[in-house]
Amino acid sequence: MRIWILVLLLLSYVQAACAGMKLEAEYPYHLERQGVHTVFEESTVPLYVNIVNFNNPTPVEAEIKITLPQGFMPVTEGTADKWQVQKEQDKIIATTRWSLPEDYGQTFDLLYIESQEAVDFGEKQVLVEASSGEWQESKLLTFTYEAEQAAAATIGKGKPKVDRKKFNWYIQSITFPVDSLGLKDDRAEAGVIYVRDTSLEGFRNRMTGEGATSWSSVFNHPAAHLLLELRNPQSDVRVLKFKAELVDKVTGEVKPGLCTAGKVDDDAEQGWHGNEEEGSETTALISLDGNKAPRFILPLYIDHLKILEGEYNLRITISGNGQEKRYEAPVTIAKKHSIGLLAVGFAFACLVLVIAFSYKIKNCIYIIGAKGAITVALFAAIAFGGITLPTTILGDLLHVFLGPFSGLVTGLLHGVLQYLLIVSLLVLYRTPGVLSLMFVVKFMLSCLMFGHFSPLGVLSCCVSMVVLEATLYFGGFYKHTHSKENFMLLMCVLLGLADAFITFINLEQMMFFYRLYYADWYLALYMVINGLLYSSIGSWLGNKTGLKLRQVMGE
Repeated sequence: MRIWILVLLLLSYVQAACAGMKLEAEYPYHLERQGVHTVFEESTVPLYVNIVNFNNPTPVEAEIKITLPQGFMPVTEGTADKWQVQKEQDKIIATTRWSLPEDYGQTFDLLYIESQEAVDFGEKQVLVEASSGEWQESKLLTFTYEAEQAAAATIGKGKPKVDRKKFNWYIQSITFPVDSLGLKDDRAEAGVIYVRDTSLEGFRNRMTGEGATSWSSVFNHPAAHLLLELRNPQSDVRVLKFKAELVDKVTGEVKPGLCTAGKVDDDAEQGWHGNEEEGSETTALISLDGNKAPRFILPLYIDHLKILEGEYNLRITISGNGQEKRYEAPVTIAKKHSIGLLAVGFAFACLVLVIAFSYKIKNCIYIIGAKGAITVALFAAIAFGGITLPTTILGDLLHVFLGPFSGLVTGLLHGVLQYLLIVSLLVLYRTPGVLSLMFVVKFMLSCLMFGHFSPLGVLSCCVSMVVLEATLYFGGFYKHTHSKENFMLLMCVLLGLADAFITFINLEQMMFFYRLYYADWYLALYMVINGLLYSSIGSWLGNKTGLKLRQVMGE
């Protein structure tokens, strides 16, 4: 027992011996830039004071005293309860008291200091002193006070000096939506924020193989970016708070919908079971660094469970050190009700039809016989080796050089070569189910060789099978025993239109499942070039090739 008492006494002694406090101070203070020791005339710049308290078992009271040179005055607007200012001879003294937390913690604050008129330029000093009981520490901060270049250039030339007291920082303009680099987003209308639909988020993730939904990623992904342009004529350095809110156009009431990405843990995420009283604004800290025309690119976060479509005003509030500026701009909140969901529904309907009529493929094999089945397998292998293989290997390389237009090159294979093989095979075996059998074999080869099996791949394959088989059936292809040129020309155009429709459905599915975006002109380009043009040409060449092959086969 005595040993334990001695150990506790020893630990208490060590803790008391290691207890301490540390003072940190910086002037002028910049949030984003360090090591800048220049203050321009008649500007407002913050002084940063921080006290670190460690290993003190009880809270500690500390007194802070700041001595400023002549002509420099603390800005106490909105901070009268924190700092007391008094004048002693030619010095300005600001004092305050802080309660420091026990064990370990730190307390800090920014005291904004404004330079007055008629202050001599040159080197100046600020003395920061802190004391608590026996502990005392001080920091002597040296800075250079200089004339603002633009103002200095006008003095002495007979031009009146601008009354800088009439100017202050203000909001110049707001532009949204923009991208993460601050460039105008051509994909969206000005003043319109599109909100992603999260109602089927789990379904999307399971179809694409991503597993369970990460709601943290959903809520911490900005819906849009905003470009905020300020004007700072006095070259002030300030830390400001940015706040964005949705307000009703008529009543001015703040509406829920915006939130701040402040993740503590998965359970406390906004939109999951976060504080219901919060989540109606997007906030951020921004810093004026002395630049006269600062620009800020700020993300806007959406609470997907509270946001409602409609017309609002986007209220931007910039505040700091007792000053507040507001700016309102009309905004439209819109959810993309794209036809992607209809495309997915159509794809599932095609899947159901393929399953329901799968026995037709078995009957087709009986009709065409072993020779026909071998021929179908040969054509499928050629399609795999001549289309899937080079597209998989060279597709990414072409994308490096051609970007989104690389599909127009690979479309020569998917369009011309694929439909050449399809129509050639159909001319040889004019039987329902031959085309579907070829697609099934080709898809199985792709899955075995490259692991391309996915629910989306199954849906795309079923869409191609159903649309093309329906086109051939209702177009009368299976009813004609001879391939007249006029009729085959019509069938080639119909197959081209069918492939354009398949291209549209597949692109819409990709947008729905993978959160991609394709502009309307891009969809139209792919439908016309890859769908209608390439497929029609390939179908016509396939008819000619099929007739030659039929002669070789002796039919």
